[in-house]
Amino acid sequence: MIGRKRAANKSASNKSDKSVGVDEEEVAADGAVLDELSRAFDGGDSKSGGPQRTTIPIGGDDDLPDAVYLDEELDRDDGTVFIDDDGSSDALLPKDATSRGIEPRLRQRRIGVRRAENRKRLRWILIAVGVFVVLLGGLAVLGSSLFAVDEVSVTGNVYTDPDVLDGVVDDIRGSAVLLVDTGDAEEELEAIPWVEDARVRTHFPDRVTIEIRERTPVAAMPGADGRSRVIDKEGRILDALEGEPVALVWISGPGTLDMNPGEFAPIGYASAASLVTKLTPSIRSRLDSMLVTADGADLVMMLTSGNGLIEVRFGSAVGDEAQIQKLVRLERKLEDIGDDPVQIIDVSTAEVTVL
Repeated sequence: MIGRKRAANKSASNKSDKSVGVDEEEVAADGAVLDELSRAFDGGDSKSGGPQRTTIPIGGDDDLPDAVYLDEELDRDDGTVFIDDDGSSDALLPKDATSRGIEPRLRQRRIGVRRAENRKRLRWILIAVGVFVVLLGGLAVLGSSLFAVDEVSVTGNVYTDPDVLDGVVDDIRGSAVLLVDTGDAEEELEAIPWVEDARVRTHFPDRVTIEIRERTPVAAMPGADGRSRVIDKEGRILDALEGEPVALVWISGPGTLDMNPGEFAPIGYASAASLVTKLTPSIRSRLDSMLVTADGADLVMMLTSGNGLIEVRFGSAVGDEAQIQKLVRLERKLEDIGDDPVQIIDVSTAEVTVL
């Protein structure tokens, strides 16, 4: 029994010794860690005697750095920690960061960053210059004789001055299709009295089309030079012709006019021309001529009938509404009289008179 107790005591003693040994190893390991942290955060500067800031390398298998806990260090007024996250030991100490010079490796980094920025900027500049050169070259090719206008087609021209039209066409033909000034060509064509509207269009690679809409002639009047002036509904002189056009209403007056194409006739002639566009087919077919004063205060229409000409006293020719009212009176009165011999019909007032 005594032997067994001694063996049990000896076994317990061995276990106690092993437990003490393990604790001592753990304490020693913890002490090493504390010593390392003490040297990192609380060690003094052997030269200056003041607090020293030590670079703490951080590493690990993870992408994120390990957490660092600082208890009393940040409470100090000068508590600053410089962390080296790549293990290259190139972090600056406080004394280096506040000195007049710059640590060489930091300066090299700055130079490298600036050079990278300059290279990137230069690359974009070269790209922009390249695009500009390509565009400029493309425009130069498109503006060359390789894409010169070879075909010019014109439609809608009947009375348009052929000399002016040929001049416009000659200016366009042979020019680069992208350099044709269509606006200038349209203005030059619309300056022709006969032309009401012109459209000039380019068609890549070598074709141009010209579309012309001419004004409609409605009447003619005598000129001082013996030639007839063709006018439209607005009284614009479209042309000067030899003789008297039979297809147009002849408008004469107390005097003769000497006007050039492109000018406008006096208001009396313009109002008479406007009246022509309002005539009904039955009256238009019987209209022989008109006599009007330059101011439009008095207008007389000559109509044909089986018994000779009928003089229609119209009164003032000015005013669209007044013209329509008088034409309605005349239309009704012509239906009333039928084939009866009549010499004068006065529609200048609401009271129509027949003689």
